[in-house]
This record gives sequence, C-alpha cells and structure tokens, in this order.
Amino acid sequence: MNLRLLDKKIEAKGTKSFYFEPEKAVAWLPGQYFYFTQPTLKHPDPRGNTRHFTISLSPTEGSLLRLTTRMREDSGFKKSLDELEIGSEIEGEGPNGTYILDENEKGLHILLAGGIGITPMRSFIKYNIDKKLTDIKLHLIYSNSIPAEIAFRKEIEEWSKASPNIKVDMTITKPGED
Repeated sequence: MNLRLLDKKIEAKGTKSFYFEPEKAVAWLPGQYFYFTQPTLKHPDPRGNTRHFTISLSPTEGSLLRLTTRMREDSGFKKSLDELEIGSEIEGEGPNGTYILDENEKGLHILLAGGIGITPMRSFIKYNIDKKLTDIKLHLIYSNSIPAEIAFRKEIEEWSKASPNIKVDMTITKPGED
C-alpha cells in the first residue's frame, strides 16, 4: 500500500520519527512492525531499499503510522528517507510480528530496552495508559549511552508520574560524555 509522508520530527540526539498516512485504514497491535520500501534511493545502500520498523505510535493514537529510527550516516536507506520531501510516497506492507502487548496477559511485565529498541515499549506503554489496563503493570528499564539520546524521554517520564501502572528506570552507560 502507498504511504504518504506527512511529517518528520527529531526525538533525541540522532533519532528521528517519520509520520506516514496510509492509503487505507490499518489495524495493528502495539509492538507490531511494518515493511517500508522506498521505490528509489538517493543514496546507495547494499542492504537494498526495504527495511522493517516497529510502529512507534500506539493504535490508540489514530490512523498514522510512525517509524522512529536512529539516523546512521552509513545507511543509504535512512539518508534517503531523511531527504524525502513532505508529501512523498513510499510503499508499506504490514502489520507484521508477534511481539505484542497482549491484553489477556495480566500482571507485571518487565520491559528492557536499549537505544532505539524503545519503539515497541513506547507503543506498549501508551496503549496501556489509553486503554486503562490496570491489570497490566509495566516496568520499563531503558538504557542509553548519554542522556541526549533518550528517545521519548519527556512523555515517558510524564506517563510514569501520572500512572501507577507504569514504572520507569533509565540508565546511562557513558555518563559525562554528553
């Protein structure tokens, strides 16, 4: 299906989100991913023109698909993605994946994330809050190299303060380098 780029947003140092409007409605579960294909790349990439990314929005946040990624200079795919003009179209396929937040699995869930691995966790947490899943407690342990690289920091901290279901611990592996 065609996906139209609506917006780009810097989330943290070296991390950017891309918001796409699908040509038709998509139903997904928190944690699932999409394949994103750029018909042509402005920068060559030996891995080709398709990548899969977790949808970093919760299904409760509307109809847009958001991919969030660490931008890498050595990735022709990501450099080409970053240079896409607003309104440009790429191809998408999905949703895919079984790493999801299952509403039937009650109790405490420990979520471990490092760097950009936060994307499914962000979706889990937002979904939990929006659906008021009080029988599911989430404890996120999130590690980054430096504080500036913590994606979604402000909203995750706000959610943790506002919801007794959400506990967050963040760690930094290279203190003092920021």
